[in-house]
Amino acid sequence: MQIYATLFRAVITAFRNTRVQALMLICALIALVQAAIFVWLEGWRFLDAFYFAVVSMATVGYGDFVPQTSLGKICAMGFLLVGIGVFVLTVSSIAQVILQQVVRAEEIFDHPHDDEKGADPR
Repeated sequence: MQIYATLFRAVITAFRNTRVQALMLICALIALVQAAIFVWLEGWRFLDAFYFAVVSMATVGYGDFVPQTSLGKICAMGFLLVGIGVFVLTVSSIAQVILQQVVRAEEIFDHPHDDEKGADPR
């Protein structure tokens, strides 16, 4: 049960991290801009366009929405190049913070008295 509590605290810490928050905001802005453009270019409803943006950035790509216009396809390629990069950076930043927190918790668990005075500084 201790590992679940540690993971939960690590996830909370990751989402409180300013770098992670900034990257999530950038991802959301990219998806919103892409959605607005696809509403205009493809005539999609906003929810469908936003869904397409998020699914595309996450590299899931169900194929249920596909740009039909040439300009829409060109825009999709541009957004995919930028969006996938930012999405991957965001996910890896979240994973990095979680991993750091779990390692820190394991070190504290393995060496609970290292915080006392006179402990061997490493």
